[in-house]
Amino acid sequence: MSDTVEVEATPPPSPIHLRLLAKIEARFGTDKQARESAFAALKVLIIRCTGAGIAYATQVLLSRLLGQSDYGIFTLVWVWIIVLGHITPAGFAQVACRFVPHYYARNEHDLLHGFLRTGALIVAACAITTAFVGGAILWFAAPFFENAYTLPFALALLVFPLFALQDYVENIARSFNWTILAIAPPYIIRHGLIACGVIGSFMIGLPISAGLAVAVTFCAALISLLVQTGFVWWRLKNIVPAAPRKTRTREWVRTALPLIFVDGTVMLFSNADILILSLFVEPTTIAIYFAASRILQLIAFVQYAATAATAQQFSALNAVDDAKALSSLARSTTRFTFIVSLGAVLVTYPLAPFLLSLFGEGFGEAMPILTILMVGLMVQAFAGPGEDLLKMLGHERACAASSVIALVLNVTLNFALIPIFGAVGAAVATVLSLSFQSLALAWLVRHHLGLSILFSLPPRESSNEHAT
Repeated sequence: MSDTVEVEATPPPSPIHLRLLAKIEARFGTDKQARESAFAALKVLIIRCTGAGIAYATQVLLSRLLGQSDYGIFTLVWVWIIVLGHITPAGFAQVACRFVPHYYARNEHDLLHGFLRTGALIVAACAITTAFVGGAILWFAAPFFENAYTLPFALALLVFPLFALQDYVENIARSFNWTILAIAPPYIIRHGLIACGVIGSFMIGLPISAGLAVAVTFCAALISLLVQTGFVWWRLKNIVPAAPRKTRTREWVRTALPLIFVDGTVMLFSNADILILSLFVEPTTIAIYFAASRILQLIAFVQYAATAATAQQFSALNAVDDAKALSSLARSTTRFTFIVSLGAVLVTYPLAPFLLSLFGEGFGEAMPILTILMVGLMVQAFAGPGEDLLKMLGHERACAASSVIALVLNVTLNFALIPIFGAVGAAVATVLSLSFQSLALAWLVRHHLGLSILFSLPPRESSNEHAT
């Protein structure tokens, strides 16, 4: 009887896409939390890119119909709406991403109900109060304004409270990882309605002006807010059990107050260049600078996507004391943000001259501005999610201090450089101060939390471990 030698069958090679996926997972991490966050960030990115396309088309449409001067006025008013709409929630919109997932993870439904109601009332009260104060300022300062600015700014006082309330509702949705519900209404529905409103006004023969554009923005903001609030309320009713409301107003306010400075300084920081530029240049130059910033937003959405997907998860992981998952998620977020941002820059920059030309004649002058601003964005991506980690893990005061310092630096550099170099000086001031802030936040995360979040690829040994 002859011995038979059994030969172990060699498994067929895996398809190339599976081998590629395995290599990517081995290189960038395979933990469930990181994968879920990456997919959530990808969803946000897709939605925001869709919204960015609609917003970009809307801005091109407004630029064409308004002309450079009126478009410059509209962009200045738009910046003020964004700034006030983000500041007036008094920190409660941002702190929702800390307390809502925390209470929900611990089944503290009484505190969750209390926070949702109290937060909404505080946001509404702060926004309305700010609108009345703004109205008084506008009334007494009217003689010092050019007539072209008066009506758009008056209408803006009705618009920004809607932005503030929607900011709060958006963050409630984000806290439950309702990505589409959180992002689509403000960034797709609202921008889409603005475009439709402007086109409709043009087709029926209404004179297109900055004031009309702001009025259309009011209608679009109101509709998108009502739609989003209705869906969020319906979903909350289905997943959060009824419970008596319990409040910790003092704790919530104490936590939210530093975030007023953090988010206020972030918003002023992000828009100080345009606000200060408006003191020295004509509306046409503001329009050119704003056009460059709109193209930059196509890349900045990557960082927003990462924030929207992970900020609330930092809080949830901290609530259950999962330090390992928290550290892994923070590093994965930096890698995702930097690599995708770099890819977006490499794709967008060659197309920028064409994208700027769509705004109209003369907007090609924005190319040097856009180039400088892209450098600052990449430094920010390299530094990682320092702001989110500090805010979500209880170090909002350190975050506030660094933000204030960065804002002072930003304003100082803008006032120093704009009179000499104009719009290019504003871009340089923004990049220098943004780089300082981003690296300072990364250092604070290392100092307070012991986490290193600067961009780095994982060591290659991880590939061997994965194979094992």
